[in-house]
Amino acid sequence: MVMSNRPVVGIGMRSKSLFVRSDGHGLAYQNARLSPVAFAPVPFRMTILSRRLISIFVLVAGHVAFNVHAADEVVNPDVFTPYVGYGIFKDDNISRQPENGSRVSDTWRRTTVGVRINKPISRQRIYADLSVNDTKYDRFSNLDNDGRRLLGNWNWVLGNQFSGNVGSSLVETLTPFEDVSPTGDPLPSSVRTQRSSFVNGGWRFHPSWRVHTGFSRDDISYDSIPSARLKLETTDLGIDYLPRSQNKLGLLLRHGNGTYPNQFGALNSDYTQDEVKADLKWQLTGKTGLKFLGGWARRTYDTDAARNFSGPDGRLAIDWAATGKTAFTLAAWRQLGARRVAGEPVDGIPAQDDLSSNYSRNTGASLGVNWKATGKTSFDAMMLTEDREYNRIDRDDQYRKNVIGLTYLPWRQLNVRLSVYDQELKSNVSTARTYRTKGVQLATRYEF
Repeated sequence: MVMSNRPVVGIGMRSKSLFVRSDGHGLAYQNARLSPVAFAPVPFRMTILSRRLISIFVLVAGHVAFNVHAADEVVNPDVFTPYVGYGIFKDDNISRQPENGSRVSDTWRRTTVGVRINKPISRQRIYADLSVNDTKYDRFSNLDNDGRRLLGNWNWVLGNQFSGNVGSSLVETLTPFEDVSPTGDPLPSSVRTQRSSFVNGGWRFHPSWRVHTGFSRDDISYDSIPSARLKLETTDLGIDYLPRSQNKLGLLLRHGNGTYPNQFGALNSDYTQDEVKADLKWQLTGKTGLKFLGGWARRTYDTDAARNFSGPDGRLAIDWAATGKTAFTLAAWRQLGARRVAGEPVDGIPAQDDLSSNYSRNTGASLGVNWKATGKTSFDAMMLTEDREYNRIDRDDQYRKNVIGLTYLPWRQLNVRLSVYDQELKSNVSTARTYRTKGVQLATRYEF
């Protein structure tokens, strides 16, 4: 599944009784009936209300969509786009057990309805996304949940030289399996809430030069794990050289403050991080492009100087359009915590910070390929490997994931995607919770 870029305002899932964790593909915590490990119940809310909202929304969206096709001059479908989706997912190790553990598989189905708004107002642009979903499991019916997804951004323009974005997001979901504690172990089952807000702007004071600045605030918390709450404030200041070739060569200064308001004494992990980085986007040839954001990063902890870090930090990505139908993307990175996810902004929204990686220094690489077989059919594959060094304990993990997918567009409004994946986590610590899992996903989406 494709992950959204930053301020995706998420809508989280609520469960009647949670004993398995969620990693976006499945759930990853142990069933109490299969293991003596205890589980933390998570309240289930809004199920009946959400189902009623879904029913009402489907009727309204269908009515609006009919009018859109019947009278394009009244509603532009590019401005107001209702959509529905349905997916079937299967994972063969839903509790993320080791090879010799009690592996349990399950199949679940998810129905989604939503609307996307992309409204230009003179030179301004308003973007919003709202959806609700309902998920049901074949085996673990007590994991049935409902969710929602929200997003908002104002892409503002002032005159011919000033532009930027203002937006906020709220993500509430079951704790993803990738979220870890300072010891590198998965966090217990919980409802995770992430609130984000951001504002940025730039001044193109010369046809080839632009200065820009931005501020973002993130707050991520867990219902049953108060000590894991993280608040992060980041300020950026940069200057870019923009030649007529549409390339970019920039310098970025970044200052961040991370605080854990519910950690005290020796467990306190509050820190300050400063970065000086080159920001490069360059079209090397007609078929090859390069993106690089990297330089030097320094992190200083408030209570434990032994954990301070200073060193190279960055990410490089190379895109190669080998033919008119085949494209490759090669990426490599070495980043410390709260890493910036690679990718261009979507609808003016900055790329997302992965706040869950705050406890480790990550070095990895990935290779992706896409082949457009026909006008309606495309194949893709991705291989990823990452080493994670934890800065509080002597532990190194090795994570890998492989994905192969097929996308079919029977007609313009309908998207059908089938994918299979294989992922594995290993560690140099014998007591660490390692696993390997495989799965298959079939997802559809129809835009009215």
